[in-house]
Amino acid sequence: MTEERTGRELTPRPEESAGTVTPREPALPQPSTSAGERFYAGDQAHTVGLTEERAAQIVRQSSNARMIAFIGALFLVLFIPLYWLYDIGLPVFGVEGRLEAEADVQYVTDVKRGYALYLANCARCHGEQGEGGVGPVLNDQGKLYNVLTEQGLPGTGHLNPEYLEAVLQEGGRYVCGDPNSVMPAWEEPKGPLNYREVDDIIKFITASKDITFEYVPHVAEGAAETAPPPVDVLGWRDPAYTPPPDATPVPECWRGPIQGGTTATPAPVENPGTVDNPRVLVIEGTDQISWVDPETDAQITAISVVQGETVEFQVTTNQVGHNFYIGTEDVLSTAPEAPDLPGIPTFSGATQSFTYTFTDVPDNLQFACVVPGHYSSMNGDFLVVPAGAGTEGTPAPGEGSPAPDGSPEPSPTASP
Repeated sequence: MTEERTGRELTPRPEESAGTVTPREPALPQPSTSAGERFYAGDQAHTVGLTEERAAQIVRQSSNARMIAFIGALFLVLFIPLYWLYDIGLPVFGVEGRLEAEADVQYVTDVKRGYALYLANCARCHGEQGEGGVGPVLNDQGKLYNVLTEQGLPGTGHLNPEYLEAVLQEGGRYVCGDPNSVMPAWEEPKGPLNYREVDDIIKFITASKDITFEYVPHVAEGAAETAPPPVDVLGWRDPAYTPPPDATPVPECWRGPIQGGTTATPAPVENPGTVDNPRVLVIEGTDQISWVDPETDAQITAISVVQGETVEFQVTTNQVGHNFYIGTEDVLSTAPEAPDLPGIPTFSGATQSFTYTFTDVPDNLQFACVVPGHYSSMNGDFLVVPAGAGTEGTPAPGEGSPAPDGSPEPSPTASP
């Protein structure tokens, strides 16, 4: 029984004599041995035919492959420009793209962070709504006019981003060249804020009133008070504002208003305090960043003390946070907000008491608030005087007011 032949087997070539083999290259030497057995496919070429179904299938597969390739190429040709339009929109027709929409959302987020930072660091001097106080007004439309171009770049207005950044980097001395300016530097390394926080504050100050967001006041974890409700906040700048024809340019240098009232000068210490019965002095820290006598609203710049006496300071503030520390001038003028000095840490809206005994009083001993930006207008000197002596003038806090005959009239807070 023989196996069925397919026609693809190698068939031995018929025997050929060595003389019938013609070398392809006559110049080559003849082989020294006889030719070996060779194989060939026979005298007739063998082919494998395709059925009609198989041929049609191949044609269909080729056509489908070409169609898939065409659809893929067409998809890429159409997808790329459509996605590009989806990203950038159609500015000519006022259609906003995805990138612009995401940029707007991020901008509002930055403005919202800037508002929280402004309340924490700037509102104590410039007011919660930029109305001014110790510092200049920031919500004035004349100052905010043209601070940004239509493309959001720094404009030529007074409070443009480049100017604000320079002020926050260098402090108030950049405005008027005054090295004793109340406003300190705020950006690192001279201040406590990093570049991103400064940028967020600038974005809030220059934000349009068309920008609105909900602000949730922060309440410390575990605090007893109830969290206040959220409030809606608008930007300050009016994009439609145009200065009137008679408007004057915004002055480049701003000076704080002169404090009203009289300035208290040290009074005689009639009854020096003791450890068991200290002398009580009442001092108030105001939102104008100054120490005043709450009875007369007179600014306090110095307090008379007797060597060795004990004084109880009753310090009160409004909603602007202040602290009260005692130390030498060189220490207080460069102290951080929470120094390792005798005194009262930063607080607001309450009265805090602090007792101090004046033994071995050094030169230039002062009392001061060292919250950033407050020292220059909230420091005063302790003047050491003998018991019953002092400087003529308006009595210091707690010493009472002068009676009609000129003799001091004791105050309840000054009674030993």
